[in-house]
Amino acid sequence: MNTYNLTRLFVLTTFLLAPVHIFAESEAEKLEQAASLYLQEHYKKTSPDARIEIKLNPISRKIKLKTCLVPFDFQTPKGNGSRITFRARCQSPLWQLFIAAEVKQFGLAVVSRTSLPRKTYLSEKNTLIQEVDITSLRSAYFTNSNDITGWITKRSIAANTIITAPMLKAPLTISKGNAVIIEAKRNGVSIRTSGTALEDGTLGEQIKVRNDRSGITVKARVIEPGLVRAP
Repeated sequence: MNTYNLTRLFVLTTFLLAPVHIFAESEAEKLEQAASLYLQEHYKKTSPDARIEIKLNPISRKIKLKTCLVPFDFQTPKGNGSRITFRARCQSPLWQLFIAAEVKQFGLAVVSRTSLPRKTYLSEKNTLIQEVDITSLRSAYFTNSNDITGWITKRSIAANTIITAPMLKAPLTISKGNAVIIEAKRNGVSIRTSGTALEDGTLGEQIKVRNDRSGITVKARVIEPGLVRAP
């Protein structure tokens, strides 16, 4: 037998005698692939506009998983922030395993272009839109600068900070010194008198106003520009 045939025989024999696991995908690898796909689909549904990054903790190869004869079943992920755990289950044969992963979500949001002192009016000059990590964000945030143009900061905001709803208050409806109509209801009868706003106020906010006729200061709720309602 020549050298060429001997080489072919050696290669064929090696292939036939090699352990099956060298060529077959392990159950752990199949589970990791299925788990990653599940997480991608899950977060695509819950955050359709976000860019998702998933880093699955490798399943220990020391764990001997029996070959699952049906598709894996996954439990909704649990966890705060980027660290989550979820259960993978095989129904036939029956076994289950908990998997850990790190999931990050990125999306477009309005951020402060510069540091913003308290009582700053927002505009396109001091805000911008950029992609940020929204994984651990719990408060409502904004994706369009126009939605908060003219709004006022309640506190100082550092530069490059995601602007959220609790940081802001709506634009002023009434400014300090404005002439207003003070409305009050007594026994079903609406009484109106002229007054002066002693504080700035947004829609629905209570402010101090002075009754120009009596000189008495009362608290009244801002109903619309120029109109407040006393209790």
